Amino acid sequence: MIRIDPPGAIPHGQRGSALIFVTIIGLVMTIAFTLFMSSTVTVESRAVEAELAKSRAYWAEMGAFNYTLSRISYSRLCNSCSSGNNKDTDLAAVWQAYFNELSNVRSFSYPDEAPAYAITITDSAAADDTPGRQNFSGWLMAASAYNASALVAGSTRALPQMEMRLCAGLANAGAKCGNINNNNGGKATTYFSVNRLTNIGP
Repeated sequence: MIRIDPPGAIPHGQRGSALIFVTIIGLVMTIAFTLFMSSTVTVESRAVEAELAKSRAYWAEMGAFNYTLSRISYSRLCNSCSSGNNKDTDLAAVWQAYFNELSNVRSFSYPDEAPAYAITITDSAAADDTPGRQNFSGWLMAASAYNASALVAGSTRALPQMEMRLCAGLANAGAKCGNINNNNGGKATTYFSVNRLTNIGP
């Protein structure tokens, strides 16, 4: 039996070819969309991991700072020191000793993330390095540094590195910092004022 298509109708073979073409186009678009969504999810996941690592490093560093500030309030930056005429370098050495008390809690690991996921922080205290500082000004500074495992480092370009500057030896809680260029008595008291807290990391 011979099939005769009506005038103007698309031949049967061409209709089949068109259907195959449309199917291929749909398949290609589906694959492209799937790849796009997979890439987007990967980028978002990495961004979340990076922000999580930064948050963990920040709070680890701030925990060390807050611990030493509580020690200053309790021990007056004084280890058998006099009530006055303490050099900034001597007060800084005591502040560093407070940081050293945290030697057993410097490394933070997160096995729920991965066995090799870890952040280790260190802190160094010193007399303020502002030019012209007087030796008995009471102005001190401390900076944090970190050592991240390769897994953490691979998830973010840089973690925060916090630096704190404060003046110690104030007479009371409402007292203001003396000028850094003045001899402010080099006093050892329970009162201090945080002058600046900044991220000095890249």
